[in-house]
Amino acid sequence: MTTLAVPGATITYDVTGSGPVLLLVPGGPADSTVFTSIRPLLAEDHTVVTYDPRGLSRSPLEGEPGPDTIREHADDVHRLLTDVGPADVLASSGGAITMLDHVVRYPGDVRTVVLHEPPVTRYAPTGALDGPDIPALYREHGVGPAFAAFMATLGIDPAPPLDPRGEGNFAYFFGHLMPATGAYEPDLDALRATSARLVVAVGEKSAGQLAHETGLGLAADLDRKPEFFPGDHGGFMAEPEAFAARLREVLEGR
Repeated sequence: MTTLAVPGATITYDVTGSGPVLLLVPGGPADSTVFTSIRPLLAEDHTVVTYDPRGLSRSPLEGEPGPDTIREHADDVHRLLTDVGPADVLASSGGAITMLDHVVRYPGDVRTVVLHEPPVTRYAPTGALDGPDIPALYREHGVGPAFAAFMATLGIDPAPPLDPRGEGNFAYFFGHLMPATGAYEPDLDALRATSARLVVAVGEKSAGQLAHETGLGLAADLDRKPEFFPGDHGGFMAEPEAFAARLREVLEGR
C-alpha cells in the first residue's frame, strides 16, 4: 500500500506483479476491492496498479470536493501514472468516464485504454433515465432511500442491506460522482484524435442494459468496433479468468 498526496485528497494505491504496467480504474462508489478476483490473474504478466479514487474508502478528501469532479478524478490518474509510469488501462463504468476526460488532456500517460461499459448518458435508450432523480433523493432524504432507488434502477429490488463501511462511499457517489457522471459530455473530436488507443468494451450478457447500450453508442460515434467481454457489467468479478484472458487478447490487439 502506497499513498500519494494530491490537491484536496490523499490517494491510496497498491502495486503487484511484474511486467507492463496495467492500471485498473473502478467506477461509481466502488474502490479497488472490486478487482480482488482478477488482480492476481493479471499480475501473472503485468505490474497491476489498483487504487481507491478520491473520496472513497482509503483515499479521504481534505475538505469539500471541488467544482469539477470528473476533472479532479482524471487529474488524479495523471498524478498516479506520473508515479508508476505509462500504462495500459482497464476502466470500469464511471471509471471509463474518468478516462475519457483523462486521455484528452494526458494522452502520453497511456497506451491502450479499455473502456468497459462507459455510462455516457447522451447514448441512453429512450426512457432509460425516467426513474427517480437519485442525487436529489440523496440530498432530501439521505443515503438509505437513494441507495434503495439506485438498487431498484439496477434491477435489484428489494435492495440488500447497506454495509455501514460503504455508506461514506455512497454519500460521495450520490452527492458528487453520480451527478457529474450523468452530466458528462465527451469531446468526440478530441477523442478521435487522441494518440491513445481507445477500446470500447461491452458485456456479452448485458445486452439491453443501460451501460451496454451507452457503450455501443460511444463506440459508433468514435468509429470503433465494440469489443465483447465475458459476463455483464461486472464481468471482471463474476468471470475473472475468462475476463482476464479476453483483456490480454484486446491489449495485444487480437
